[in-house]
Amino acid sequence: MNYKVLWIDDDYKTQIDFIGEAEQEGIDIIPFESHEEGFAHLKRHKETFHAVILDAKVKHKKDDNRTGLDGLRASRDRLIEINKSEYLPYFIFTGQPDYVKAEWFLESYGKYYIKSDDNEALFTDLKEAVERKAEYIIQKKYKAVFETCTDKYIGLAASKLLLELLVQLEAQKEVFNDESYFNGLRKIVEYAFRAANRWGILHDKCIPNGIVNLTWSSLFLSGNEVELRPSTEKISHTEKPFPLILANNVKSILDITSAASHTEEEKLNGKVNFSQYKSQIKSHYLLASLTFQVMDLILWFRDYVDGSPDIEKNKLQWKPADKLDQNTVWVKGSITRIASNGFGTFQPVNGNKTLSIVPYIITQHSLKEHQFIEVITQPDLTGTKTFIKEIRVI
Repeated sequence: MNYKVLWIDDDYKTQIDFIGEAEQEGIDIIPFESHEEGFAHLKRHKETFHAVILDAKVKHKKDDNRTGLDGLRASRDRLIEINKSEYLPYFIFTGQPDYVKAEWFLESYGKYYIKSDDNEALFTDLKEAVERKAEYIIQKKYKAVFETCTDKYIGLAASKLLLELLVQLEAQKEVFNDESYFNGLRKIVEYAFRAANRWGILHDKCIPNGIVNLTWSSLFLSGNEVELRPSTEKISHTEKPFPLILANNVKSILDITSAASHTEEEKLNGKVNFSQYKSQIKSHYLLASLTFQVMDLILWFRDYVDGSPDIEKNKLQWKPADKLDQNTVWVKGSITRIASNGFGTFQPVNGNKTLSIVPYIITQHSLKEHQFIEVITQPDLTGTKTFIKEIRVI
């Protein structure tokens, strides 16, 4: 993984050889002529940079005609502020040794590097400084994941959220508000679903009015039929893009992060009692485990897109929309038992007699004991027995 470095130097266009040298050292230089331009770019893309190089005499504003210390001073002061909350090393690189050797300069700005004479020392010191930077260490450790959090795949917004979360987890601080990060995981899943839609993997109807329906998206990519309530329309995928374990993991991620990020009333009425869990188990391991499952989702997406890059061909896997019978009645209940032979027992909440669920349906929907579901029932040909025709997880 290359080091990405911002360089502010009004004369950089005449120093292309330096950029080439840096590239040979695994350093990607992004140059700007003024403090104003460089830091405007840094503000928008700060999480992507590992270090900054500053010229001693540089333009402050884009339209300035003269160079001077104002530009360097403004850059240094801004970097001091940034380094109060995070680590972004910076280096002064100048072609005017007489100017910077003054005692007052050394006291104000510290160590400097002379162009041409100190290029190799600059590269060495820069790389050593960056490798002490927690964000770089993490990006290098999980290189494949962060290479997928790019515009080609899931997007840089996911990278920023994931990096912030991993920095906290890797720091192993005993006290930090991990609940605030569960919603970040949920956002990363949303970014993955939006990307899946852009690549023709996820159906357009799973993002009604531009808003990702996470439940519909998860069901669709798991190969389940999706009822587009409140309409009577239903959609599905001809295959199961998600492997079974990933489908289960994504459902679990959405259930837990929903309980962690929603209102107290929603938490109490939801399927996961997050507050009770956190009161009994005081660790960050739940957050860590969900984070790694989200990273698996990211890698799955990369491999799927690389293997199926044709968007229109991907869309052919969408089953044509179908309509549900307007008179269809869904019966709510729970799975009270799953026997050793694979058959399940469904108990309707209305108190009616229990019904059997055949093993292949248990496996198809990854059903578990005590799980709530809804079913459509239908009598057999004799009219003496009732069987489950259709099922959906709630």
